[in-house]
Amino acid sequence: MRKALADDGANMMKLRAAGMKVVMGTDTGQTRHLIGYFNHTVIESYVAMGMTPMEAIIGSTRDSAAIGHFNTGMVAPGRLADFTVLDANPLDNIANTRRISRVYLRGQEVPRAEMAAKWRSQFRTAAAQ
Repeated sequence: MRKALADDGANMMKLRAAGMKVVMGTDTGQTRHLIGYFNHTVIESYVAMGMTPMEAIIGSTRDSAAIGHFNTGMVAPGRLADFTVLDANPLDNIANTRRISRVYLRGQEVPRAEMAAKWRSQFRTAAAQ
């Protein structure tokens, strides 16, 4: 695995040096994958392969949104105001992207505690059946 990661990283960095953009992409959204979780492992892999934390964040947000033609990916006038507030600086350690304090979609805070309670209740009900 280490050799494969090193080889993939070397190839990725060569492609970046030639002008190719590295953007976010996972299997997230399928029923057997935890939504959002693998995005964190992918961005951490980008850093392990040689990107700086800032390059990995830009590739996973701004550049990914641009490639997908989404009106998000950065906080700027005219954008949808989708962003995450973290409890720690991901530039110090890219794993800090997991230290999520709040999430905003279209400028409105996502009620994460309410959603988690609802999901836990639904899972308990489904498990009891």
